[in-house]
Amino acid sequence: MTEGKADHGLDSKARVVLLQPAFLGDAVLSSALLESWHRNFPDHELSIVVREAAAGVFQDHPFLSAVHTWNRSGWRKYPRLLRVAQTVRSSRPEVVVNLHRFSSMALLARRSGASCLTGFEGSLKWPSPKEKLVAHGIGDGRHETERNHAQVARFIGAWNPMLDRPVLHPSHEHRAAAQAWPSGGLVLAPASVWATKRWPQSHWAELADRWVQMHPGQAVILLGGKGDQALLKSIAEACRVVAPKVCAGDLNLLGAAALMAQSELVVSNDSAPLHMAGAVDTAVVAVFCSTTPRFGFGALPAMKSNGTAAEVEVPEGALDCKPCGLHGHNLCPKGHFRCGNDLEVDRVLAAMEQVSSPRG
Repeated sequence: MTEGKADHGLDSKARVVLLQPAFLGDAVLSSALLESWHRNFPDHELSIVVREAAAGVFQDHPFLSAVHTWNRSGWRKYPRLLRVAQTVRSSRPEVVVNLHRFSSMALLARRSGASCLTGFEGSLKWPSPKEKLVAHGIGDGRHETERNHAQVARFIGAWNPMLDRPVLHPSHEHRAAAQAWPSGGLVLAPASVWATKRWPQSHWAELADRWVQMHPGQAVILLGGKGDQALLKSIAEACRVVAPKVCAGDLNLLGAAALMAQSELVVSNDSAPLHMAGAVDTAVVAVFCSTTPRFGFGALPAMKSNGTAAEVEVPEGALDCKPCGLHGHNLCPKGHFRCGNDLEVDRVLAAMEQVSSPRG
């Protein structure tokens, strides 16, 4: 037995399924567990269940034998869930690791036939004896990668923030697609599913202009999906000093990751691009409006420690209504959105100057 690890009792060729059908950023963070598990058990057969929109980040993944997708839209998501459950069961897994905190994946785990189930407390009211549950603990000081790791620490040892990190694997084709865009510059990711996570458009435009005034000649790329095209174009049109390139769905998810990897710096809302930048080891500044990094979904601890990541939000205590929710809202509940409007460009610029890319 390796020092620091419990006697896991797993077969050397065990089949292991990870469940994480939450948002894209959550799927990216789950890749840390894939990396850790593969490092400890390189002969295990790994697969993952994610929502359809996140499947692209695991395309041609070197450690995964299968990527199972669940379309969560509409009432048909429940019949689809049963089909996914049957597919997982037919693979005859020995271990199912449930990183999702709600009952749907807990029920899938139970139907999997696996002899070992791990998950977070509260996903089901009456866990079975074979289910090993741990507390999740939003706001308990741990990063989400550490909370995920806690489920399986008895298998893969203590969490190490320098080693147990998310990693994405863009292929040669993804990198080639990204090379059609400027490299060595600034990537701005101003979109989010939630309106109260989006720093105001005027702030993004001012940020781009002032950064280029401070760093003449550096390219600026506005990055998002196809649905973000209007937002990105509006920000680009508001710029007065720089003419940013707009990349709105022109690259797939791993192509976007490759674009970040060839860039000097990424600035993102509290959204998936924050985690994607960390997963390709590019310096990143995270802008938090209605949410807070104290929830555990901020920049990676290792990157904050080595000075390649920073988080910016209005000063603590400035607003008694912040944070107003775990995910955000379509409208500010108070009607003023001061957590975004009052977050000054100067504060973000200062954080950008402090972080530096780890590449030589």
